[in-house]
Amino acid sequence: MGPETDPVVIVRYIGCSQLSTDLRTLLQSICEQIAINYRCLIHFLPNKIQEMRELLINLLGESSFHRPLVIVLDAMEQLSDADEARKLWWLPVHLPRTVRIVVSTLPNKHGILQKLRHLIHDERYYVELIQRDRKVCSQMLKQQLLGVKRKVTSGQQIYVNEALAKCTLPMFVNLIYREVVHWRSHKDVDDKSLCSTVHESIEQLFYSVENKLGQRFVFRALGYVTMAKAGLTEVELEDILSLDNIVLGDVIVASYLKNPLRISYDLVAKLKEELEGYLVERQVRNVTLMVWANRHLHLIAQKLYLSNEEDVHQMHSLLAEYFLGAWSGGRKKIFTYDNNHFTSLNISHHKNPHHQQSHEKTSSDKYSYDRQTPEQPWVFQCNLLEPDIFFVNHRKMTELVYHLTRSGRTDDLMFGVIMNFSWLYTMIKIGQLEKAITDIDLAYTCSQEKELKFLATTLRSIKVKVLKNPASLSAELQQRLLPVVTSLPKLRHLLLECDKDGPKYCSIVPLHSSMDVTYSPERLPLCSSYIQIVEILPTLAPNIVLVALEDGSISTWDVESRQLLRQIDTARSVVLGIRLTTDEKYLVVATTKNTLLIYDNHKSCLLSEVEIKGSKHSGVTGGVAFINGFTLSTHHALAWLEASKDVSVIDLVYGWPLYQFHCWYEVTCVQCSPDGMYAFCGQYLNTTSVFHLGNGEKMSTVTSEFSGGFVKSILVLDTLNQMVMIDNEGSLSVWNTKEITNPKLMEDYDCRGDESEVVGIELSEDQRSILICKARSIEVLDTKIWKMLEKFKAKRTERFVAAVLSKNGQSIVASMENTSSIFVWRRDSGQCMASLIEISGAIVKLIKSAHHNLLLSVASSGVLSVWDIDIITAMSNIDKTGKKIQTLQLTGREDYVFTMDGSEAVHKWNFSTGFVETVFKHEGMVENCALTSSGDLMVTSDDKSSQYIWQTNTGENIFRINGQRISQLLITHNDQFVVSLCEQNASRVWRLATGHKVCNILVSLQNALITTANTFLVGTSKNKLLAVSLWSGSVSKKFVCDDGISIVNFKLIPDCPDCVVFITSTETVFIWSVADESVCRRVQLPANFLKNLEDFQISPNGKLGIVSKGDENINVLDLHSGKLRLVHAAGIIWRQKLSRDGRYLVYVCFHNCDEDDEAGVVSNLIVMRLADGKSIGTCSLYKTPTFLSLSQRALNIIIGFEDGSIGTYTVVDRVDAALKIKIATSNSRQIVNNASQKVRPKCGNHSFKTVADCTWRESTEVFSRDSPINVSDSGEGESTTPTKKTEVLQ
Repeated sequence: MGPETDPVVIVRYIGCSQLSTDLRTLLQSICEQIAINYRCLIHFLPNKIQEMRELLINLLGESSFHRPLVIVLDAMEQLSDADEARKLWWLPVHLPRTVRIVVSTLPNKHGILQKLRHLIHDERYYVELIQRDRKVCSQMLKQQLLGVKRKVTSGQQIYVNEALAKCTLPMFVNLIYREVVHWRSHKDVDDKSLCSTVHESIEQLFYSVENKLGQRFVFRALGYVTMAKAGLTEVELEDILSLDNIVLGDVIVASYLKNPLRISYDLVAKLKEELEGYLVERQVRNVTLMVWANRHLHLIAQKLYLSNEEDVHQMHSLLAEYFLGAWSGGRKKIFTYDNNHFTSLNISHHKNPHHQQSHEKTSSDKYSYDRQTPEQPWVFQCNLLEPDIFFVNHRKMTELVYHLTRSGRTDDLMFGVIMNFSWLYTMIKIGQLEKAITDIDLAYTCSQEKELKFLATTLRSIKVKVLKNPASLSAELQQRLLPVVTSLPKLRHLLLECDKDGPKYCSIVPLHSSMDVTYSPERLPLCSSYIQIVEILPTLAPNIVLVALEDGSISTWDVESRQLLRQIDTARSVVLGIRLTTDEKYLVVATTKNTLLIYDNHKSCLLSEVEIKGSKHSGVTGGVAFINGFTLSTHHALAWLEASKDVSVIDLVYGWPLYQFHCWYEVTCVQCSPDGMYAFCGQYLNTTSVFHLGNGEKMSTVTSEFSGGFVKSILVLDTLNQMVMIDNEGSLSVWNTKEITNPKLMEDYDCRGDESEVVGIELSEDQRSILICKARSIEVLDTKIWKMLEKFKAKRTERFVAAVLSKNGQSIVASMENTSSIFVWRRDSGQCMASLIEISGAIVKLIKSAHHNLLLSVASSGVLSVWDIDIITAMSNIDKTGKKIQTLQLTGREDYVFTMDGSEAVHKWNFSTGFVETVFKHEGMVENCALTSSGDLMVTSDDKSSQYIWQTNTGENIFRINGQRISQLLITHNDQFVVSLCEQNASRVWRLATGHKVCNILVSLQNALITTANTFLVGTSKNKLLAVSLWSGSVSKKFVCDDGISIVNFKLIPDCPDCVVFITSTETVFIWSVADESVCRRVQLPANFLKNLEDFQISPNGKLGIVSKGDENINVLDLHSGKLRLVHAAGIIWRQKLSRDGRYLVYVCFHNCDEDDEAGVVSNLIVMRLADGKSIGTCSLYKTPTFLSLSQRALNIIIGFEDGSIGTYTVVDRVDAALKIKIATSNSRQIVNNASQKVRPKCGNHSFKTVADCTWRESTEVFSRDSPINVSDSGEGESTTPTKKTEVLQ
């Protein structure tokens, strides 16, 4: 480097702050500083650490001979071991000629020096920094003193030399200088006047600052600087100290408290002045932070000010509050202090908040003060109309999560950060999505909230999509979270955040999502085959399980991390079973040696071993009897041998036998009451004996009338004072145990029909239902009326392995023999809503954990899988018809959706909840459907030549007409007349109220529409456009094309009732006036334009036409000027709809994209604003859409899918603030807000009338009764026969 060069020097002191030891942060900061100095543009910061190294190497090439680059990395041994930083794989070895890198390290720390020598062999590049001579240090100190015109006396110099003889580090010399510069010539000094080490000198420095500025102030100020992850700015330190009541109580002088309550800035200034050179300023992301000059200062500050855990926790909490902005915006914080402090300051008692105890609320308000701390948004926006132009609040990003985690504020971490949409969006925009997911995983580790785990999985699944288009984050999250929010209620907060901030970036808001929940369980390989597994027990911790193997080992596993936590060896005894007490203090193991081993579960140590012996009354006639079963109560273990009538009771605390229960017959099962007071012993001949666990006394014995089998299981319903005996064939008897010495038989239920053994029994959480799983059937009984509610039968070749109830009891989760799937059935409909594949093999066992609503499945390969029943249940919350939606209609009030799927049924969906409320069943396949504007009446037709009129509120089929097959059904806008078009016979116009014919239409019409004035029926017939009078049925107006020319498509103009727009095969657009029977305007389209015409839409005012041709272009036709404008779409357009106001175009497009295919994206729903051609919202569709509809009033989108489900969305353009009300009042959010909405309404099934009320013949109709059924609910009054004017135009 010569005198003409302008070098760029980058210095990093590793270890001076917690953030500086992270390799990723170090490389990123160096890259950013190089880019700033050499004016380079970094398009994006890579997520992978290897790519970050490549970016650094590329940026090194930006240096030049005029501007060489020097990088200094001090204290390399302070790097953390994350990303294998200490292996130095990231350090560039081959450098450009204009780059130099200088590193320093201790010789024997982490092998850094040895790795450097392995990378760089030339010894000329190594310089050993040896300690300086004492005389050199003394001379340096003398020069420093002369610089401020000071010197020490010869007597004082002796003690200075003694100190320098012990340590000659440059920092030690500086610390001595700070001490001796204040010595006077007459000051008496001795060997204790100066410290002998650097650390002692630093402590002395801090003590001197405390004496000058106050102990509490310095304690907290330096503590905050030290514990901050990257340091603090001056303003931040002043704000934080102003929030600290301890500091304020220490620095307040004898004056009255007043708003705003803050410390004086001069205290912070004095602190900086006192620690000049030690508390230094560093630029981090264009922010000047105060940090320690080296790690020794940091270590001593940590030792002195952060040693008390209570203080550290309180300080972390206050820093978290500051970066949360908890006390910003004028919010006042209570100032508390003790009486003694203010008594010493002579402050009057009426200023003491503890003086008046009777008015607590008033006192709280009176002594709350505004601390004037700033707001802490995640981003700072320059223009509210341009939300994507912002500056990131890096200080909050860096500090908040760290302090929330350290202070244990899991709720604030969950709802203030993780469930905050702005945080997620900002992290994606700055390329830190991976870090966001890591933070969520960290929060899950701290709190074990399953919502966090599900959110992290969700973000990983949409990673590709949101990185490509961050604006779609809110829509993507809402689609995936809405189906599970009733099962994972804490996700509601994030949904509300998406509602609030999402429309700034994406105008599509999902109201009801039918997306299938993607879910993969945690898996843990236990052994090579399930035969080796004896038993698996879930625990109170959701991710911890106990596994007993046949080799005698009992292991405690963490399923999520797949770590073996501890293991017990039962001395090679073959294990028969294991049990845990409810508090998980004791683990009891039964072995083939007829012993019970009692372990301390937490310490895994054996407490006692008890042998189970049979009595002389035992039923064993020969051979060895093993333990047949055992169970636990609160303080006792109960065990019985094979073919034994006796039950041994063991005290778990002391580990000795207490007594034996003597039963009448061989014991088959034992169940203890929840309070641990009684034991119910089930026996052969369906007999049960009740014993008192405290004294061993037999209380009573009961026998069921079904005495042929044995008691398989006993359920104790403590809330109802009932005991249920279930035998091996599934029959049960219910006994009232209120009087325990004389139980009363309440109910006998015989279930011995299918001759299959019981494989599982479960009592629901609310004790209202009992599930009995047999090999060939599943039965659910109601415990209030003791009747069978549902019964599910397996196919002839299938057998059930196990079945359990969901938490709400509305679904059944089961598995079959020789299948690798878990099935979810809806109890109300019997429909299989989900089939979850277990990739590890066929499921042989299901175990339900009552603690966390988890389901453990064991595969034949010996793999344990842990399923969340809440998430599995959420899959059954999505209603499906099972067939693809062909057409759908929305009622005028937009509260219900009616769908047809090519079956014999029409489904009525509640738009608010997305549930099917009513099914209207027909005799044949439904072909047409029409609704009145109110939606109260529905007219349908099927392929059996029948028409039906339904009352949609009650589901009643109030009228049926037979006789003709209908090709199209239409209802006039005033809801009084129905038009039934036929292809073969004459079409009819008839009164909806009575079923009487108004007129016949003799011409055949296709794609007919009724004008808004209810005057004409407009349709095409070959090369003609006809307007037929709805009163007479005659053709009143017509447009005839020339020979060889056909009408391709036509639309009515809503704002011009008498105008029709149609396109002919000659690529000509006509605007035709029906009243005048004349062409108003004609526009010629380009040649071959209509070769692939897919759809045609017209704006309400008739000015714009939207034409799609099945390609990637949207053709906007100005019908006034004849200009054609092309707008490029995001893919091949499948369907498009123009909003009623003509402002927005909604379309669904497909496109070939490997990334989206991998993410499961089938198509995209896009909303375009026609005013500027800008796409204002994009939402991925993960199912194949089959029908697209747009509401007429609010801008709601309804999409039917191939699996028979529907999805509803709304458009909220941020420039149209009035539409935002739709989010706050949207019906789907009522599912989240109201607990009553979480209960699924029972679906009503309504069938058709078997006998027709009217039969149509050639020109007449024949009614089956003298007077037809009056269906005047449509709103028509019972008037006399109307005139033409009132009937047609009303």
